[in-house]
Amino acid sequence: MDAMLMRLKDTFDPSTIEAIKGPASLYGGLIVGFLLGIVLQKGRLGKYDVVSGMFRMQDFTFWRVGTPLLMFGMVFIYFFKDIGVVELYLPRTVILNQLFGGVLFGAGLAIAGYCPAIAACALGEGAIDAFVTMAGIVGGSILYAEMYDGSKLDRIVSFIDLGRVTFPEIFLVFNHWFFIMAFVFMCAMFLLGISMYDEFLRASFALIDKVGEKLGSAKTVIVERRKQKR
Repeated sequence: MDAMLMRLKDTFDPSTIEAIKGPASLYGGLIVGFLLGIVLQKGRLGKYDVVSGMFRMQDFTFWRVGTPLLMFGMVFIYFFKDIGVVELYLPRTVILNQLFGGVLFGAGLAIAGYCPAIAACALGEGAIDAFVTMAGIVGGSILYAEMYDGSKLDRIVSFIDLGRVTFPEIFLVFNHWFFIMAFVFMCAMFLLGISMYDEFLRASFALIDKVGEKLGSAKTVIVERRKQKR
């Protein structure tokens, strides 16, 4: 408990606050965060029904907005890296840790209908249920930092550590732009596929509605004829 209070004190230490204004400024991240929030809000991704509809295969808004963000984000990040504007700071690739974390994250997203960024966007729109999700995110982060990080379980699932690698390095692609172009093509085909699937669903539902109307009309005619015979 004392160690946690000391870390909290260090967080609000004047030297820590001053460091934010230095070379490692977070102002750029704040601006990007505002821009992302605008995209999420205008793309209607702050709505619970939109996110949960993705898992029910009924609403593809999340993929239609998120996939282009991935495409352009990957292209521009590597472009700026190649011309020396930005540097990449890669996290370590730990297979079991990230598989477990991905499953847990996906389950939370499906149940709550929000991820951290979307929860913040929804909270800004006034969604009360997003507050519960944000509280869970903060609480879970504290539990992770205090109980899991560096624990015995953490050491057990961290033994498959590939280091700070990228996908082009994992797949032995000598020029990362070949991998990027393949990724962009895959995303484009994915967008085309979900658009075709969406149209197929709309046509199917329209056909089902028409058949239902025909059956309803036929049933009404049969009932009326039976009444006339009586």
